[in-house]
Amino acid sequence: MAESSNLLINDSSSIRNFNHVVYEDVLKLAKNEIIRVLKLEDDEEQDEIINDLLKNGRQSLSKYKKDLIPEIYDAAIDGNDCELMKYLKNYFEQQWKVEYGSSNEWFTSFLNEYSNDVNYDSYQCVLNRTAEYGNKYLNDCPILSIVLQLLFKDINNERFNKTNVFNDIWFTITNNGLKSIEKYSEYINEHVMFELIHKKQLVLFQALREYYHPELFKLLEESKIRNQDNLYELALNNVAEYGWLKGLQAVERKIKPKSFTKLLEKIPSSKKQQPLISNQATSIFREMLANQGILDLME
Repeated sequence: MAESSNLLINDSSSIRNFNHVVYEDVLKLAKNEIIRVLKLEDDEEQDEIINDLLKNGRQSLSKYKKDLIPEIYDAAIDGNDCELMKYLKNYFEQQWKVEYGSSNEWFTSFLNEYSNDVNYDSYQCVLNRTAEYGNKYLNDCPILSIVLQLLFKDINNERFNKTNVFNDIWFTITNNGLKSIEKYSEYINEHVMFELIHKKQLVLFQALREYYHPELFKLLEESKIRNQDNLYELALNNVAEYGWLKGLQAVERKIKPKSFTKLLEKIPSSKKQQPLISNQATSIFREMLANQGILDLME
């Protein structure tokens, strides 16, 4: 049994190392191709320009207009089919699949599904947006952002740039969980919405688990709450589906009251968007609002 466990550990380590090597190769290839396209060989600004492009997308190139040959610059900003965009799109696509998808097979499958004929235009739209703006819309969880952008395909580039609708969706769903997306039904296919809400299609639920996992587990540990009877996973599933407060309320009776109080106190006030149902949780929440001077304003 021990030997089998060691083999699994070694296999996992080998996979991580392989993915790291693959990603480094992708990064190196992308840099070399962009250097060639922009004629940056032996240019002292080379590293700065390349790193900026791979982080902030093509729009960052405007900062270096005076450092580039005019006809090269004009060609690089000409539409989505130019050589620069081709290599930026390839880089970001490989980043999605290798860096983000290597430990999440469901995410890689989702990307493959959306890059086929049926969803090809939506996939290319998100890929073009990423190549243009880099990490601007990826926020602090690229997997969740990419999933949302692909699912809410009716939010086009104009809405991204001129409205706050995507930011509103992000704020809502990262505070109130999967069920809260019903508020934005106008931007998503009705059938897709139904399948997401009822978890017949798990992709958004899985992406939300990725988002909530690090912070939730950290807060549980800091609150001295033990992971008994798979409590952490149960809490994660509920928070991903219903959001921070309602999700935690679902596991309240499995946690010591003192520890539960400490847990609620550790949740940032910006995430406290939902009313709590239980008497204990409601009392705690009202007390925290009162201490912050918010309750008087509400009443």
